[in-house]
Amino acid sequence: MLKQALLLSSLLVLLLGGVVFYYFDALLKGAIEVVGTEVLGTSVTVTSVSVSPLNGRGSISGLRIENPQGFNADYVIELSAILLNINTSTVFSEVVEIESVTIVRPQITYETRITTDNIRTLLGALSSTQSSSSNAERAASGGSKRVIIRQLQILEPQLTLVAAGITAPISLPDIQLQNIGTASEATTVPAAIATVLAALSTSILAANLPPLDDLAETVQDRLRDGVEQVEAVVADTVEELGSRLRRILN
Repeated sequence: MLKQALLLSSLLVLLLGGVVFYYFDALLKGAIEVVGTEVLGTSVTVTSVSVSPLNGRGSISGLRIENPQGFNADYVIELSAILLNINTSTVFSEVVEIESVTIVRPQITYETRITTDNIRTLLGALSSTQSSSSNAERAASGGSKRVIIRQLQILEPQLTLVAAGITAPISLPDIQLQNIGTASEATTVPAAIATVLAALSTSILAANLPPLDDLAETVQDRLRDGVEQVEAVVADTVEELGSRLRRILN
C-alpha cells in the first residue's frame, strides 16, 4: 500500500512538472503583461517568451509599453529582444533570482513637456502604486513577489526626442546595473522596474539634448528645402508647358 502511495505521488509530481514545463513560457508571458500593466498604469504587451525550465536561459520578444495618458506616441518603450538567465528553482518561490538581463537596442520615445516627461510619468505611476496599494492589492500586482537581479545591461539604446512637435534622434550610452536587490534584502518587482527607469531617465537627462531652438531651426531648414524643391518642380513644369504651347502655336 505504501509503495502504491509513493508511486502515485511520484506520478503526480511528474505530471505536475510536465504541465509546468509545457506552460512555462505562457505563464511568464502572462505574468509580465499583468504585473507590468498593473504597476505602470499603462498597457504592457509581449509577443512571445521562450525560457528553458531546465537551465533558465531564454528571451522575451516584442515587449511594448504604451505611452502614459496625455502623451502622443503609441509607445514609450519597445524592446525587440531581452535575453534572460533565471535561476529556475526560484521561479515559484517568494524571491526570484535572475542572474542576468540583457536588453538589446531598445527603442525609446522620450516626450518632454514643460514640467515633466513620459519616463518620469511612469516613475510617478510606480511610486503611486507602491505607496497607495494595500497588502492584498500588492500581492495581486506582483508587489509581494521579490526579485534579485545580479546584472542588467541595456545595450545600444535608441532614443527619439519629441518636444513641441519636433523629433530628433539622440545617442545614449549603454547602461549597466549591478545587484538590484541582494540576498539579504531582495527588492519588489515595482521597485526593480523603478530602478531601471530611474537609470534610464538619468542617462537621458545627462545626454547632450539639443536646445529646442536648434531643433526648430533644423525643421525650418527642412521645410525651406522642401519648398525650394517644390518651386523648382513647378518652374520646370511651367517651362515644359510653355514649350509645348509654343510648338503647337507655331
